[in-house]
Amino acid sequence: MLLQFKVYLISIIYFLGILFMILFPPRNFRQSGAKIRKIRSTPNVLKYPNYVDPKALLSIASQFSNDESEVVRTVLLTPNTYENRSIVAIELRSDKQSKKPGVLVIGALNGMAWGALNAILELADKLLFDANYQTPFFNDYDWYLIPTANPDGIQFTQDIRSRQPLEISQWSRNLTARSKTRPVEWHKNVDKDLEKDTCFGTNINRNFAYHWQDDVHKKPDLCSQSYPGSRPFSTAESQAIRTYLDGLGESIQLAIHLHASFVPKKEYILYPWRYSLRQPSNYRALQEIGEYAARQARLPDGRLYQVHQGSNDARVAGTLSDYMSGVVGIDLVFIIKPYHEPFPNYTDASLLETYVRKSITTILSVVRGWRSSTKQNTLSFFGKDVEF
Repeated sequence: MLLQFKVYLISIIYFLGILFMILFPPRNFRQSGAKIRKIRSTPNVLKYPNYVDPKALLSIASQFSNDESEVVRTVLLTPNTYENRSIVAIELRSDKQSKKPGVLVIGALNGMAWGALNAILELADKLLFDANYQTPFFNDYDWYLIPTANPDGIQFTQDIRSRQPLEISQWSRNLTARSKTRPVEWHKNVDKDLEKDTCFGTNINRNFAYHWQDDVHKKPDLCSQSYPGSRPFSTAESQAIRTYLDGLGESIQLAIHLHASFVPKKEYILYPWRYSLRQPSNYRALQEIGEYAARQARLPDGRLYQVHQGSNDARVAGTLSDYMSGVVGIDLVFIIKPYHEPFPNYTDASLLETYVRKSITTILSVVRGWRSSTKQNTLSFFGKDVEF
């Protein structure tokens, strides 16, 4: 009898709560989400089926902010790059009158990660226009999206994609061969110092001022794809990201670097530290969230992402992820590395679609893992946690 009374009482309380929400919706519901926009995204169709270049990215970002000015803000980071391009940030806030947990996603520091631009733009489109993503992801978080932090490198590799590949050391030093060939790989930007060498470019993901060069005894030379720059923050790209992060202050609770793995069957969800084998103080939480995301974002062939600390494979210093964790002070930082074919067939939409879908699924799975770990948006029904 007592048990039945408790069940009836709980049911009445939940019913009254739902009725109250319907009759007196919170301000955030009235001002945000699907109510202020038309639902126009089709879940199984990509909005951007072809590789996006930096010029198209700027146009798309501007259109977002023009069409959806109430919830979208486009920011052009400064300083501009060596080739005078701006790094574009797209900020999505469903309610500008309140501050929500911030999620930062930065893509394509690597010059060969073409698909990252598409993945982050597709994510923005779905957050804005697809009801399946608006609740809970768009309405519950502020999103700060940088589709590429290396527009010069992306443009450079896309422009030379049709040339014959040549071993990187020979390509870097042979000016004659350069005009008709391309390097087999390119992980850098295109910074040039004509007084020093025929080689050029800096690996932006080695250029951040946190334990810079702690992983090596001798700095790689300018021809190396790991060249970290003459000093920390020597690149315009890393300077622009630093300034942007400084401006965000404590708005970011979760940061994701959307990277790419260029080795088949080697796909990862990583977390700091990358410069050291020393474990971060919150490594258990990072590992648990990463494992949750890996289960949720199971790869198309049934495999799971490998989840571990970034330095387990190799020590790498001066990275964006370590800087965000060690200097900016963001507790939850992840590196997502779905497979991306090096210099893929530019017209093969299936390769692009696979990378994009894996990227979006994994990013949102990391967010879900974070939600699950903190019981955000969770109610307990008779001892069982239910997320809403």
